[in-house]
Amino acid sequence: MINALSRHGKFVNFYPIRLVYLSQSAPVGSDTQVLFTAPKKKFKSAVTRNAIKRKMREAYRLHKHLLASPKNSSVRFLLRYIYIGSRPKTHCGAIQTKIVQTIDYVRSLCEHASLI
Repeated sequence: MINALSRHGKFVNFYPIRLVYLSQSAPVGSDTQVLFTAPKKKFKSAVTRNAIKRKMREAYRLHKHLLASPKNSSVRFLLRYIYIGSRPKTHCGAIQTKIVQTIDYVRSLCEHASLI
């Protein structure tokens, strides 16, 4: 998954989050796979990195229903959320807003390409 995203994935920035995405054909019933990262180069403390990833995971969990595809769809997504901001103490509401924007972006790509 990570290699496929690195080689073939496309990205878009919704500061302070970068979304790397890739759509794949998959067996019916396959779900979207999501990866959350915070770079060690920017945030040396593991506690800080884990807190950032926890905020992103929670925001995605609350809004993942917006990305749900029909049960008979043979398309699944690989998503990677990378925190690219410089401030580790970003408010949860700001992260949640950006996660919703990324989900809407992926949905609009799917609707435009008639994938869903």
